[in-house]
Amino acid sequence: MKISAVFFFVSFLSTLFITAQNEDQDKEVLSDTLPEVMVMSLLRPQKITRAPASVQVLTKNDLDRFAGSNTGELIARLQGVEFTRYGVDGITFNARGLNSAFNNKILQIVDGRISTAALSGGLPVFNNGSTIKDDIQQIEVVVGPQSALFGPNAHNGVFNTITKDARLYPGTSVSLSAGNQYQFSGRFRHAQKIDDRWAWKVTGEYASGREFQFIDSVYVGNPSEAIPEHNVDFDFKHFRGEAHLYYNFNPEAEIVISGGASNNDFLQVTTSGRNQMRGLGYSFLQARYKSPHFYANIYNTWGTLGDSYTIAGYTQIFWMRSQPGALYLPPEEAEQAALNGAGFEEKSRRFNADLQYHKNFEEAGLFLVAGLDFENSRPNTTDGTTLVGEAGDISISQIGAVLQLEKKLLEEFRLIGALRYDHNDNFDDLFAPKFTLVKDLDMGNIRLGWAKAYALPSIQNQYASIRDFFFGNGGEGINYIPNNALVSDPGAILTTNPLKPEEVNTWEIGYKGQPIQKVWIDANAFYGSSKNFITPAMPVGGRAISVNEIEVEHNPVFAGTVSNDTLRGASFFTFFNYGKAQVYGLDLGISYYITPSVNLALKYSWLNAEFEENDANKDGQISDNEKSLNAPNHRGVAQLTVEDLLKERLSLSLGARMVQEYDFYSGNQVGSSIGAGTRTPPNNFNYGPLGGFTTFNFGAEYLYSKNVVFNFNMTNIFNTRQIEFVGSPSIGRLAMASIKISN
Repeated sequence: MKISAVFFFVSFLSTLFITAQNEDQDKEVLSDTLPEVMVMSLLRPQKITRAPASVQVLTKNDLDRFAGSNTGELIARLQGVEFTRYGVDGITFNARGLNSAFNNKILQIVDGRISTAALSGGLPVFNNGSTIKDDIQQIEVVVGPQSALFGPNAHNGVFNTITKDARLYPGTSVSLSAGNQYQFSGRFRHAQKIDDRWAWKVTGEYASGREFQFIDSVYVGNPSEAIPEHNVDFDFKHFRGEAHLYYNFNPEAEIVISGGASNNDFLQVTTSGRNQMRGLGYSFLQARYKSPHFYANIYNTWGTLGDSYTIAGYTQIFWMRSQPGALYLPPEEAEQAALNGAGFEEKSRRFNADLQYHKNFEEAGLFLVAGLDFENSRPNTTDGTTLVGEAGDISISQIGAVLQLEKKLLEEFRLIGALRYDHNDNFDDLFAPKFTLVKDLDMGNIRLGWAKAYALPSIQNQYASIRDFFFGNGGEGINYIPNNALVSDPGAILTTNPLKPEEVNTWEIGYKGQPIQKVWIDANAFYGSSKNFITPAMPVGGRAISVNEIEVEHNPVFAGTVSNDTLRGASFFTFFNYGKAQVYGLDLGISYYITPSVNLALKYSWLNAEFEENDANKDGQISDNEKSLNAPNHRGVAQLTVEDLLKERLSLSLGARMVQEYDFYSGNQVGSSIGAGTRTPPNNFNYGPLGGFTTFNFGAEYLYSKNVVFNFNMTNIFNTRQIEFVGSPSIGRLAMASIKISN
């Protein structure tokens, strides 16, 4: 089957190439100019050929040719980005390894707004935000440490989404997409320029579908017995929309006021099982001011967990209340008891403000950017079940300042230096410097740089209180009575070492340019030293008293017993820092413009790591899960694009994606070659290592008329076994077709 698939792929490539050559024979040979894409991610607008970092861009054309609505799927085409898919709807991405089910080391920004969820988990919103595909101008991906420019959590990269300006992209469009797994998306966008001062736009989408069938295992009883997850809902749906109002004070100064919201139902993979997310909501209000030298941005973001619950807890409680005995309830009452007991509630908000000044001193060859920003997070603003304390107990503020200078040296060199300072209520002062030396070429550049970055423990890492046995470990740590200590003795109380931010120092060398006609190369090599990784939740023998000086209850099941004033058999779970790692790798992209209408892109990433001091649970041994890179050593993508067929109406693309097999450890979620096919409590069933596949994809766009466009996309054409995340199904063939009507 694999041989025939590859043969089919090569044959189809040849057909496309010959057809395009015939239709392209009278066209001009490709000129020596790199597509002049402007990027906004590095504190100043500049051409991608001058960007002093590894930047890749998904353009409006890339987005327009995609038939679906989940733009995260396009990330799979980029080098240096670890794309993973755990469902039809479930997509995550990471960079430079050390991934987990809860990864907050990639900063997501939309129109200058940090779009990481305001909820305590601090996770990127991925496909659950309010922006629709049809309103995106471009997505910029900057790989590598960027805390010096964007603050903590720009640890391994920044994903910057820029939406379409209503004044530059006016009009109305309606799009419909449909595919297998009951996929559907209906999208609407209307943008209007009223006069030279006023403009506005509104967008909206309803998307739905059904995940591939997959039932994970849950442990119940004593001794532990594995049973299937109970009553899993595989359907997902998203409602989202935004409204934007534009006002020009004069030709060079403007203000944009925006708001948006989304409501989402889906399955979420975590470090201990899966969550049934119901009514997960995000919303924001934002105002942006921009003039030739100043930029001001103020926004508020809200998040709610709705009626979400843990599937493992729901299954365990239902099983317990369904068994004969004193706790028995009839099925309907057991169902309600399980929903109540496994539910988690949270309504949180975050306020951000930032001010930036920039000026170009041309005679001195100096460009200056200076900025200040402020953030205040107030998680769990109503009584909930995910964090310690009562409503309003937690408020965390952070203030940051950044200074960046770019100095021209001689005629061909630039030196860019940036220094950022952050003060967070719960952590010591943080400094993130960044230096880059750039040699500009006629088309492209060579760069050498060093940067330091941080990823802060999430609010959940610091303040969690889930079912009164799973606690955060921030600020002042956890005060607890250890087992075999006297309960009445204040001197017996111990305190955990509170979490520190994760830290990385990275050297990079890169090249972007055109070594020969028609060939463009983007290469980047890096070496980074990381430390203070945050563990998944780990057990501690004892009874918790307070978390970050906030008193807590202790689940009776885990509270232990007291005999002769001595505590025995108690336990709770929390997080710790551990270990160091040297992570290094290479990202290489080559684009060959065979003709003006035929482009072949080859992208490859190599990644490796060495670990030390990684005894996270202090048992005297470094186990496999304490030294796992959680990413493949080798990844590759090939994409052939043929444009302007059938009188410039048809464009086709055919691609392949290769992911090497690798082991993955994230809490109870383990997928590894050692122990594959076994079940070892508390770990879930081990289905074996992830990756180890090569899949093929196909895309087509047909311009029926100026106002009507048809698209079709198919991934995993040959239905290859494709498991990309633990606790998730094999991702089979997915196909989507769309029609877009616009004026």
